[in-house]
Amino acid sequence: MPYDAHVRTWTCIDGSWRPGELDGGPRWYDLSGADRDDLLELASRYGLHPLAIEDCLSPYLHTPKIDDFGSYLFIVVLAMKPGTVEPILEELDVFLGPGFLITYRDDPATAPEIDGLVRALEQGLAVRPGTDGLFYEVLDRVVDSFLPRVSAMSEQLDALADLVLEGDRDGGLSQRVLEMRRTAGSVRRTMAPLLGVVLRFGRGELALVQPSNVIYFRDVYDHLLRVDLALEELRDDAEVALNTYLSTLNNKMNEVMKVLAVVAALALPATVITGIFGTNFEEIPGLRNNYGFGVMLLAIALMAGSMALFFRRRGWF
Repeated sequence: MPYDAHVRTWTCIDGSWRPGELDGGPRWYDLSGADRDDLLELASRYGLHPLAIEDCLSPYLHTPKIDDFGSYLFIVVLAMKPGTVEPILEELDVFLGPGFLITYRDDPATAPEIDGLVRALEQGLAVRPGTDGLFYEVLDRVVDSFLPRVSAMSEQLDALADLVLEGDRDGGLSQRVLEMRRTAGSVRRTMAPLLGVVLRFGRGELALVQPSNVIYFRDVYDHLLRVDLALEELRDDAEVALNTYLSTLNNKMNEVMKVLAVVAALALPATVITGIFGTNFEEIPGLRNNYGFGVMLLAIALMAGSMALFFRRRGWF
C-alpha cells in the first residue's frame, strides 16, 4: 500500500510498536486532511462505513460520540488546537478495531499529543496491550492537555480580578470578563458529550476494550471530570469577577454622587441668601448700606462652613 511520507504507520510486534507497515501484528495509521485517498483506501481494506468516512471528511465540528459497528468502533473525540490564546476545539476521529487503529485529523497541527506519543514510541515506550491500549495512550495525552489550558485561563481571570480591584483604567474590563465567561461556557458545553464517551470505555461495556484496560480508561474519565469541574469553576469565578466589577463601578458612582450632593448642600445657603437679596423690593435691609455686600458674603461663608463642619463630624465626607 503506497503511503505518503507524512502518513505514519506503526505495527505491533511482540507487544512493541515499531514504525512501518510490517507483517504479523495490529497496525496504527495516523492520517490528516491531506491523506484523503489513503483514508478511502483504508476504508476499503477494513470495510469502514461510508457515514463514518463522511464524518471524517466533513469540515464541520461533530459532537463526541461512539458508533459501534460490531467489528470496530468509530469514535469522535475533541482536542485543543495549539498556539491560540483561547482554547479552540478541533475534531479527532478514531477507528478502533482488534487489528487496527486509525487516527484522523483535518489539520496535522491538531492534537500535537499524538506527535509526542510517536516520539515516545520511537524511544521504546511500553504501552498497554492491544489497539485499545494504544488508543488509551492517545486519549490520555489529549485529555491531559486540557487542564493546563484551562489553568492558563484561570490565571488570566485572576489577573483580570486584580485589575477589577485596582480599577478599570483602560476600559473594556467588563467585556474581557464576559468573553472569558462565554469561552469557558462554550468549551464546557462542547466537551460535555466527551464525558459520556469516555465513561462508556471506563464501564467495560465495549467488547473491543480488554478488561485489563478498562480501569485505565476510568482514570482518563477522572481527569476529564476534573477539567469539566475546572471549567465550571472558571465560569463561576468569571461571574464573581463581573459582579465585583459592577459593585466597584456602583461604589465609584455613589462616591461621585455623594460629592455632588455635598457641594449642592454647601451652595444652598448662598442660593437662598442671594435669592432673598435679589428680590424686586425697594425696602430691603442693608440694601443701601456700604457694608451690606460684605455682610452677605460673610453670612454665606459662615453658614457653608458650619454645614461643612457638621457634615464632617457626622462622617458624611
